[in-house]
Amino acid sequence: MAWHDANAFQQGEGLDLNVIPAPEEVDASWCLRFLRAIRDVSFATIGADGLPSVRIIDVMMVTPERLYFLAPRGKAFHEDVVREGFVAIVGQTHDYRTCRLRGPVVHPEGEAEQRALVDAIFELNPSMNVIYPGDARYICDVFYVEEGEGEYFDLGQHPIFRKPFKLGGKAECERGTFLITDACIGCGTCAEKCPEQCIAPGEPYVIDQSHCLRCGICREACPAQAIVKR
Repeated sequence: MAWHDANAFQQGEGLDLNVIPAPEEVDASWCLRFLRAIRDVSFATIGADGLPSVRIIDVMMVTPERLYFLAPRGKAFHEDVVREGFVAIVGQTHDYRTCRLRGPVVHPEGEAEQRALVDAIFELNPSMNVIYPGDARYICDVFYVEEGEGEYFDLGQHPIFRKPFKLGGKAECERGTFLITDACIGCGTCAEKCPEQCIAPGEPYVIDQSHCLRCGICREACPAQAIVKR
């Protein structure tokens, strides 16, 4: 991919936030485009004082495998990203659809490559020219995320829908999910208490992870203590 060619990144443009995706459409590439369409999202880092910091940062461009953002070198955000080499990102639409992503950050080396990436970003985001006119744009460094884990979560539908994804690999079951073990006695209490009605009978009973709120009601209600959190 030619860094200087902004058209090379157009494949990450054009997602319509008013269109609800089919479950099979939601993958890592789609989620990157979703974050790009939201654009102004929350980036979490760890500050020099060891405490968490959250800032609204623009998703400047994406490809099917990468999410790009800028950080001016004088900003504390730049210092945090360089020092920690890791970010957590979350964006939400007005209708309660959320996408989150966290992973290590890559800082492309070399002045020529950085300038070419900055130029591509400014071409895709012309409003940046008002904030950083002319050569002032080169105070910004470009970073990207191409590995990590994330999740798309739609709280606006019933039952809710969630789907994990992984950049740079196959999506795995996320930490924090609930599992009904073989200690299940088949009483059905968990299914009765579940607000999303996403627990089905079986030996043991089974939680449909794509509709689970992860609220923990099932675990607290289970008389056999058969439900564990992974």
